[in-house]
Amino acid sequence: MNKQKDMSLTFEQLISSIRHVHDQLAAQAGRAVNISLTLRNWTIGHYIHEYEQNGSDRAQYGERLLDRLAEQLQKSGLKRVESRELRRYRQFYQLYPQIRESVTPELNRLLLGGEFPLPTEKPPLSRIRLGRHGQPALCLQIPA
Repeated sequence: MNKQKDMSLTFEQLISSIRHVHDQLAAQAGRAVNISLTLRNWTIGHYIHEYEQNGSDRAQYGERLLDRLAEQLQKSGLKRVESRELRRYRQFYQLYPQIRESVTPELNRLLLGGEFPLPTEKPPLSRIRLGRHGQPALCLQIPA
């Protein structure tokens, strides 16, 4: 015999339940967006760094690389890719190479569609752990 729990709610409980679900899932979505943007910015920084180190035609851009790159990316419809932002993305990659460990195999395959694969070496002081409810939490150990 199937006994269902009595779900008789008051109107106030209905409002409270909907509000609670909304707040919890909106917060979770915000965390997911933050993780995605962090990985996007870090990966863009990685690509810029690799191009500056190994790009076959990098000499022709020289000092104006970030300005030219920003101009072309903006023309292609991307936002928040001004040269100042690109410089920050590159710096972010250079300061936190440990983030590479937070990339899932699925995302790594997606990112490998670009010209520069993600680095495969793992810096010894970095680690990733799971946070509340099994969600990934970025946990970096930065050398002093």
